[in-house]
Amino acid sequence: MITVEDINKTFAEKGVYIELPLPPDRVVKSIEILEKQTEGDNVKLLLNVKFIDESGRDVSDILFCHGRTTRKRIKKTAPPPLLERLKSEMLTQREKSTFENEAEAETYIKEAISHLLQDKGYHPIEQGEIELYFEKEGRGFFINLAVRLDEKAVEKAKGLVELRRKHGSSYDYGLVIPAFQESLGLPLHAQERWMFTNGEYLSAHHIGVYAVDNLDPNRIYPFTIYPGVKELMRYFMTTTQQWLLIRSRYVVDRARKRDSN
Repeated sequence: MITVEDINKTFAEKGVYIELPLPPDRVVKSIEILEKQTEGDNVKLLLNVKFIDESGRDVSDILFCHGRTTRKRIKKTAPPPLLERLKSEMLTQREKSTFENEAEAETYIKEAISHLLQDKGYHPIEQGEIELYFEKEGRGFFINLAVRLDEKAVEKAKGLVELRRKHGSSYDYGLVIPAFQESLGLPLHAQERWMFTNGEYLSAHHIGVYAVDNLDPNRIYPFTIYPGVKELMRYFMTTTQQWLLIRSRYVVDRARKRDSN
């Protein structure tokens, strides 16, 4: 039985002096470092901790800890970020994660998905049945845009299902959205409820839901399926692994801002 006190001592033995914001006798079942930042002797950790609460229940929580470190770091020449190895050109990142209005959000996600597809050799083609259509070597990609996962998004997703019935499985189909829509009036829990309600249906009909990171248009996360093209599949397999960290960071930052108000 490992306790919070044991975890704190273990970190200290490794030269990292932080304390989990939990009672020292609380039993910890597992701990995962999601993110680590060091600035001189200061260290910040984002941890996924599973522990037993005062009622005896298993609980999982994302905890932010900061302290100091005495470990010496060896400078290394870092390889290019993985996404830069998966995209030949990169779009400029935004300075804020919020959107002023729907038009700004729609323009942003349209540019992000268009840039990704053209980076992978697709060409935009005018197609009256859909908002965006791209083609590469005879394989098309039908895309609708939705700034919020609401009833309008359901209708746009159903439109993609109808297009797949018409054009078949040799094409790809996707609904593109902003990753976080709270500044547009839809909280994260409502987004995730929409995905819980509709995700299985869309996956069964091979409709992708692709979420553009609010700050970095080069990061687009797949919420249902991957496209069939190998280069896109490799890209989305990479961003899938990053989504948990991005979501956890967003939740922690939101809680920190709420507590400071």
